[in-house]
Amino acid sequence: MGRILRDIYADVSIAPFLGFKGGTCAYFFYELPRFSVDLDFDVIGGDQDTYTLIFERIKTILERYGIIKDSYIKMNTIFCLLSYGDTDHNIKIEISTRRVVPDLKEEYELKEYLGISMFVAKRPYLFASKLAALTLRSETAMRDIYDVWYFAKNNWDIDREVLAKWTTKSLKEYIDDCISLVEQVKDAQILQGLGELLNEKNKAWVKTHLKTETVFLLKNYQSVLR
Repeated sequence: MGRILRDIYADVSIAPFLGFKGGTCAYFFYELPRFSVDLDFDVIGGDQDTYTLIFERIKTILERYGIIKDSYIKMNTIFCLLSYGDTDHNIKIEISTRRVVPDLKEEYELKEYLGISMFVAKRPYLFASKLAALTLRSETAMRDIYDVWYFAKNNWDIDREVLAKWTTKSLKEYIDDCISLVEQVKDAQILQGLGELLNEKNKAWVKTHLKTETVFLLKNYQSVLR
C-alpha cells in the first residue's frame, strides 16, 4: 500500500486532486493500532474529465502490482479492486467524488510519507467521517467502532459541519444514535471483520472492553456539548 501511495502522489497529473482519508490514512499518519486493506480518497478539485483521468491513471498504477479484479466509475465513486497474490488480502481503492462541503480541500493538509508529499485528511474530518460511517453503512462495521474509540480516546475534535452534512442531525443528537448502535452490538459480533486486522493482545482487549469504552467515551463527548 505504501508503494501504491507513493506512485499515486508521484503522478503530477492526479496528485493535486486526491485527498487521502480513512482507516489506512489513520494507520499511516495517526498511529491507528489496526491494519487496513483499503485506500480511501476524496477528489478535492477538478471536474468530470478529472474523474476519468484519475480512473485511468489509477488503473495504470495498479497494473504494476497485480490483477485488477474490478473497476468502475458510478454513484459518486471511482473504484478498483486489486489482487496482488493468491494468499494475500485484496486491496480496495475507493475514491469519492461527492462534495460533502463546498471547499473540501480545507479538510486536508500536506504531510510527507517517506519523502512523498500527500494531501492527508485532518483529524476532525476523519473523526466526523468515521462517525457518519458508523450508522450509514448497510451493515455495522466493527472496525468503525474501533476507530471511533481510538479517535475519542485521543481527544480528537469532530468537524460538526461535515457530520451535519452527512447525517442532517446535530452532533449531540447523532452521538445518541451512535451510542444506541454500539450498545446493540452482540459480544459475539465484536471481532467480525476486525479480528484479522489486530494483533492478539488487541483482540483480547476488544472482546472485553471495546463496547463499554466506546460508549463511555461517546457519552463523555456528549456531556460537554451545547
